[in-house]
Amino acid sequence: MRRRTIKKQLWLDTNENKLLKQKADKSGLTESEFLRSCIKGYKVKEQPTEEIKTFQREISGIANNINQIARVVNVARCIKDEDLEYIKKTIPQFILKFQKKVYSRE
Repeated sequence: MRRRTIKKQLWLDTNENKLLKQKADKSGLTESEFLRSCIKGYKVKEQPTEEIKTFQREISGIANNINQIARVVNVARCIKDEDLEYIKKTIPQFILKFQKKVYSRE
């Protein structure tokens, strides 16, 4: 059985229709879901791009590796040279890569 039983129609001009389609696409919602979210007062955000999702996965992997190194250091009370080098090298490389992507768009 249909959850929503009331049908509404609205008229849009070409620009409004184009804008609705663009905003709904960017948010990952259907046009109906987008409009219902707006009516409820939700702040509808754009979905992250694939590039941002890649950065999120990458930073998550780096954080996971550093966490594993920290656990070993806690137990052993010393850090391996290669682990220290990994931390010294990986974080600045990631930050530089991220900055290049962000600032290249300006």
